[in-house]
Amino acid sequence: MMNCDKLDLKVILSFANSYRNLYQEGTISKEQLNNVLYLIDHYQDYRPEEFQQNLKNIFPDSTDNL
Repeated sequence: MMNCDKLDLKVILSFANSYRNLYQEGTISKEQLNNVLYLIDHYQDYRPEEFQQNLKNIFPDSTDNL
């Protein structure tokens, strides 16, 4: 069974990679990417609701949950 640290790392890498892909496709700006990567790097500092709200703040015009 995979330990929590390995699972956390896989989820973080997948999440970051998804946003990098969005940046490469031109869907999000460099500033948005940097803000998301900062948020990901510090995810343990946030409760889930705070994390989600910060994502919404980074993408205020989005109707989708990036």
